[in-house]
Amino acid sequence: MINKAWFQAHQSSISLSLLGLYFLVNGFINSTTVLMEAMRTPPLPFAQWEPFAWEYTSAVGSFCVVIALAKILNHFPWQWERFTFSIALYSAVGLCFAASHIIFMIVSREIIYALVGGNYQFATSAEQWFFELIYEMRKDLWSFIFFVVMIWCYRYVVAQWLGNASNIGLESAKLDQRNTQNALDEKAFKHELLLIKKNGHEFLIKKQDINWMASSGNYVNLHIDDKVYPMRNTLTSFLDENAYLPFARVHRSFAVNLNDVESVKVGDSGDGVITLKNGHTVKMSRRYKLAIDK
Repeated sequence: MINKAWFQAHQSSISLSLLGLYFLVNGFINSTTVLMEAMRTPPLPFAQWEPFAWEYTSAVGSFCVVIALAKILNHFPWQWERFTFSIALYSAVGLCFAASHIIFMIVSREIIYALVGGNYQFATSAEQWFFELIYEMRKDLWSFIFFVVMIWCYRYVVAQWLGNASNIGLESAKLDQRNTQNALDEKAFKHELLLIKKNGHEFLIKKQDINWMASSGNYVNLHIDDKVYPMRNTLTSFLDENAYLPFARVHRSFAVNLNDVESVKVGDSGDGVITLKNGHTVKMSRRYKLAIDK
């Protein structure tokens, strides 16, 4: 069983490795398919290395643009409430995706052929250029849709496995008036609660109930008693966003709820150990000792 904390700390590397492995295998299969099909009717109309140059320049180009696509999806997730805007935005991104892949593919092939003393020609006439562009664009746009869906699915599966904590507003809480009539206004309510999505379930937690926090790669793990709720955020950003709460950073990787501190033991070096009311201990470095002294 994969350790969740280890996966969190190395998620970017793991994701890139899986993506790279996909393109490595896909490039090999496509290259050998082209080669084997041509071998049915010898002699070969090209050198044996050429299909590998064609397919792997395409694979490397796709690898790069998919990484860029994943970053774009982080900043501009699909919004069903703004359907027309999302369609327009994703259409533009799809065209950029295809154009970037084609340009990378052509330039890299020209470089490879030049290095071996050959000459690569994407097309020899204006009509052929148009035909080849349409041919490549249609493939790339379909690949764009495929990778958008795959990125969404991958992130959904990871979020369901790890659990996912996020800020919540009244409009997304979907609570009836009886449950919210004594709440503060929407802004205060948003800052008060977190929405947890895990294993197909959704539930709410109060930020004041968080005992301590731990940085883990691109996540901050929120600890409440014996439960852990990962949130895709940095520890620094989480503390800045919730500066009004009694949270204090006590280590490069840890922060605590000051209301839950039972005792602090400081060694001769200035480093120490914080014991919480639930019995859990958290390391404290002398660099952050002032946060507790306050």
